[in-house]
Amino acid sequence: MRTIGLLVAVSLSVVGLAWAAGGPGDEQDVLKARSAEFAAAWNKHDAAAMAALWAPDGDVINPFGRVAKGRAEVEALFKDEHGGPMKMTTYSSKVTGVRVLGDRVAVLDWEANITGMQSGDGSPLPPFPHHVVVVVQKDKDGKWMVEAARPYAFAPAPPGMGKTPATPQ
Repeated sequence: MRTIGLLVAVSLSVVGLAWAAGGPGDEQDVLKARSAEFAAAWNKHDAAAMAALWAPDGDVINPFGRVAKGRAEVEALFKDEHGGPMKMTTYSSKVTGVRVLGDRVAVLDWEANITGMQSGDGSPLPPFPHHVVVVVQKDKDGKWMVEAARPYAFAPAPPGMGKTPATPQ
């Protein structure tokens, strides 16, 4: 009986330590905060701060098909965009999904919107609602870093397909 009591006490201690260390909700909060860091850096038009969220070998394919591999290329992409049509933009996003895979990888879904874009002649462009799938991984210091980001806009469904359930706002 004493052995069973000791086993129960040890088991409860381990569960208590795991609970105190943070559960899945805590990871989701950290990931949402990391996503907010990206929006804040965008709204300051700080290409270096945006790229700093990427892993050294992370990549992005923007909605227009430009590919950037590695943090330096990601920064160059953001610098180019924010020196041109994105220089007066505001970025907003909402994390709509977090799927933590094991303890080092997660997949995020963002519903995002860019307002204030301008064409080459300076005329205003309409807002750009889009979806972003972001794959993040913990680095050696336990920081979530972007490994891959895929922003895209949903296309209208062909006639007869019905409503698209995940249409961004």
